[in-house]
Amino acid sequence: MSENPSHVEGYRETKAARAAERHDQASAVWDEVEAERREIEERTAKLRAIKLARESAGS
Repeated sequence: MSENPSHVEGYRETKAARAAERHDQASAVWDEVEAERREIEERTAKLRAIKLARESAGS
C-alpha cells in the first residue's frame, strides 16, 4: 500500500486528470488555430497569384 492517506492519492489523481483534460483541450484549440492559419496563408497565396496575373496582363 501507499504511505499516503487515500484522500491525498485521490487529490493527486484528480489533479492529474484535470491537467490531462486541460492539455487535451489546449491541443484541440491549437489544432484549430493552425488550421485557420493554413487557410489564411492559402487564400493569401491565391490572391497574390491573381494580383500578379492581372499585373502581367496589364503590362
